[in-house]
Amino acid sequence: MYQADYIRFRDILQEVKPDLPKGQATHVMRHTFATHFMMNGGNIVTLQRILGHATIQQTMTYAHFSPDFLQDAISFNPLADSVHKLSID
Repeated sequence: MYQADYIRFRDILQEVKPDLPKGQATHVMRHTFATHFMMNGGNIVTLQRILGHATIQQTMTYAHFSPDFLQDAISFNPLADSVHKLSID
């Protein structure tokens, strides 16, 4: 779905010349993108597809940057109401 154009990306990096360790520019830029994507409320599965990770475990590195990650898990839990009712009774 998402095909990264690494040649164009490399060309842009050579034009911009960021102050990054030699050979680390692509990694740092991908990591920065992924971090900010999650901080801005991005979806972890969408990020997996963007980054081209084979497994969700690779992408879970960035999950802790999502501000509402745990709250969303609670909110979307289909059993949340049942558990809440049991705790009230």
